[in-house]
Amino acid sequence: MNKLAFLILEGLKNVWRHKLTVFTSVTSVFLTLMIIGSLFITIDNSNSLIKYLRSKYKIEVFFKKEMGDKESKMILNEIRNISGVRNATYISSNDAIRIFKDQFEEDIHEMLGYNPLPSSAVVNIIDTGQEEFSVEPIIRSIKNISGIDTVKYQGRLIQRIERFYQKFLNAFIIVAGVIIVITIFIISSTIRLTIYARTEMIKTLKLIGATNLFIKTPFLLEGMFHGLFGALLATGTLIGLVHTGNLYINKIITFQINYQHTTTFWLIGISVVISLIGSYRAVSKII
Repeated sequence: MNKLAFLILEGLKNVWRHKLTVFTSVTSVFLTLMIIGSLFITIDNSNSLIKYLRSKYKIEVFFKKEMGDKESKMILNEIRNISGVRNATYISSNDAIRIFKDQFEEDIHEMLGYNPLPSSAVVNIIDTGQEEFSVEPIIRSIKNISGIDTVKYQGRLIQRIERFYQKFLNAFIIVAGVIIVITIFIISSTIRLTIYARTEMIKTLKLIGATNLFIKTPFLLEGMFHGLFGALLATGTLIGLVHTGNLYINKIITFQINYQHTTTFWLIGISVVISLIGSYRAVSKII
């Protein structure tokens, strides 16, 4: 226990002794975790938005004019059995007249003397929960059914939003990866300066028989402290920004930005890993 207390105390002393370089290191961790934390929050909230948009996927299927209600309903059962279809609602030609009248306040049957509107169906899609989702296989399966005249799909805009969202995430991940590498180098350089400043103490410890692991541990702990300080600052800032953002957003729309508590644990874990890699890289090259 005495050895452990000594090592932890030395790590904290190193942090205090080199405040300027530590500030640079902690700031780098802070900025890195702010970007990664923003990515987590964006993914979590965007997934909710994407799921909502997918629930609005709608396919309109029009049956051939010669199809009666009985034949159309048989086709409707085939559509319901297609993989990916959540439900399908049948609209008879008489229902179509009523819907047309409700929307346009005109009776098309009286205007033309006959009913030109075919029977149809509205098909809703199952939300698969996949990051990328394509409705095209479902549309092809519907078109291959005999008795189908035309198929109209109203989800192309949603698909464009999903593609843009995926590109945005990919770019965000690349940027975060680059910043993580830069942060590792900054932490490594900071610990290296600390080691150079403590050269005499290291020599003394070696003379009295201290192992390399014992000598390295305070510097590894120092790097870990850099990461923890940066993580605490980042999580506190993110929670504050989310809270403040919700106060303004709720004045405009009924939307709430969610902050999952697991994000905090992820950020702390990532900060520790980044810091240990950076500090281990420094002590391995010098000690």
